[in-house]
Amino acid sequence: MSTKFFSKFIKKLFSKTAHPDDPRLEEFQRVIGYRFKKPALLKQALTHKSFAGQDDASGLLSNERLEFLGDSFVNCLVTEYLYGAYPDRSEGYLSKIKSLVVSRKILGEVALGLRFGEYMIMSAAEEKSGGRDRCSTVSNAFEAVCGAMYLDGGLAEVKAFLGRCLFGRIGAFWGDESNVNYKSRILEMSQRDGFGIPRYVTTEAEGPDHAKKFTVKIYVGGAELGEGIGPSKKAAQQAAAQSAGVNYDKDKIAAQQVA
Repeated sequence: MSTKFFSKFIKKLFSKTAHPDDPRLEEFQRVIGYRFKKPALLKQALTHKSFAGQDDASGLLSNERLEFLGDSFVNCLVTEYLYGAYPDRSEGYLSKIKSLVVSRKILGEVALGLRFGEYMIMSAAEEKSGGRDRCSTVSNAFEAVCGAMYLDGGLAEVKAFLGRCLFGRIGAFWGDESNVNYKSRILEMSQRDGFGIPRYVTTEAEGPDHAKKFTVKIYVGGAELGEGIGPSKKAAQQAAAQSAGVNYDKDKIAAQQVA
């Protein structure tokens, strides 16, 4: 990366957020409940790779490195919280909750609730394509801000931040049926009972490309256990797995295998 490009980028970045007391950054710090001693860290955490442009192939000018750092601390602190909050639960149970809580879906939902997208620095093209409301984009920024917060104030500040916006909602996230991964659940049941990996068969795909409807059947141990319909194969498989969970009876499946 050339010095000329780096200087040009820094000038471009600071023209967007010209001063540590920039009203946008001030407002965002109030939203997250933390004031940065080094505002440049926050600016970088909110800078999407599209803003740096193609010349930043190494990703040093965007929030990617801070995201990498923050991801580790979010995982660590969520694990610590779950260990203390669920003292009577097994490792397997805690792993499932953690997998959901640190997922792009949940962190993205939390970030959108904190209006992360509004404060991000991104290209006009990325904004036009819906980047400010894209779950993957804001969840990455959430982790990047956690990484920046760690460098600025230490692990205790990141833990306090997660305590304010995430930990108290874990029970609700876990109890929300829309967050259940039915495919993982039926896979676990099938393998536990010796039936191997469930098989999904797409039996129908109809409608125009922009409004497709897929029908999928699921088989466990050779037995047809359910059918699902959705706008994508993945969604249809999830619906089929949910149906299979309701119909699951290991004795009946085993009897069909013998027959």
